Formats: sequence, structure tokens, C-alpha cells
Amino acid sequence: MQTINIGQCFSLDPSGRFYSDDSGASGEQFREEHLLPALQNLQPGEKIIVILDDGPESYGSSFLTEGFAGIVKYGYMEARPLLDALEIEYTDPDYEFFEKKIKKYISEAKFASKDYKSTK
Repeated sequence: MQTINIGQCFSLDPSGRFYSDDSGASGEQFREEHLLPALQNLQPGEKIIVILDDGPESYGSSFLTEGFAGIVKYGYMEARPLLDALEIEYTDPDYEFFEKKIKKYISEAKFASKDYKSTK
């Protein structure tokens, strides 16, 4: 199991869609620098635990869409295998909302529907 604790390893204030949004903690940055490398190092049958509620108070839809559904949209992985690879964790029940949004955005993303061009 690999663990990505967003508040500890990425940002207490994740926001924005692209590097070019100048948030310093965009969904694109999270995907490219944290989630994608973890997925590429995943062993068969292994999961990535993503901890949502250790610091960040909230997540915007732009961050969640680009950070998670971007994996599907840019053709890195199809939705079902991605959903199977992720285990979203939180202790605060309010964060169930964000888990549902992540899963919805991933499920609705069209595989390889866009070419990825970094906005860095």
C-alpha cells in the first residue's frame, strides 16, 4: 500500500486546476507530481490510500477534477482500474462529500479525450 496524505505531502490549501493558476497547489500539480507517480509504481493488487482530511478544510471541484479525473481524461488509466486502485480515507464524515465527488468525476471522465500539455 502506498499512502498520499494530501495535507502532509502536498498542501493544506489545494486549489485550482492548472499550474498556470498560480495557486502553488493545483490539481494538475497534484496529479503529475504525486498521484501519477504513485500509480506508475503500483504493484498488481496494490492500492493507493488517499487521505483527505489531515489538514485541508475543503477541496474545489477544479482541483478534484484535474487532480483525479485528469488521469482518465489524459489517457493515463481508464476509470474502472483507477477507481479500483484508490482507497479514499477520512475520519471526518463531512469529507464523504469529497470522496463522492472524486468518484463521480473519475466515472464521468472520457478516456484519452484530451492531449496533455503542461501549463507549467
